[in-house]
Amino acid sequence: MKKIAMLNCLNSNKVCAGAACFTAFNKRIRSFERYQGMDVEVAAFMRCNGCGNDPETDAGILEKVERLQQEGVETVHVGICTKNKEGVRCKTIAKIMEMLEEKGMEVVDGTH
Repeated sequence: MKKIAMLNCLNSNKVCAGAACFTAFNKRIRSFERYQGMDVEVAAFMRCNGCGNDPETDAGILEKVERLQQEGVETVHVGICTKNKEGVRCKTIAKIMEMLEEKGMEVVDGTH
């Protein structure tokens, strides 16, 4: 079974219930179309640790990345909430994405 995770913005947590991401996954639409007919589970739904924190030195982020590896996560989908209205991605999230790729995980831009 393929294991995936979703990475979202901590600040978006104030208004986001994660419903659109999970609906897209459950219906295998948008960025999750690639999994149609496959046995896939969402192994993690993680958030960054906030704006301005350096992910490379943030013990919490380092632990989260390690946990994804331990859980066998192969692919991490990055939520649309990690970009501003102009489509520019948060620098903190961009760095986390790099860290995930360095650990051998595929990073997919988008959820729903």
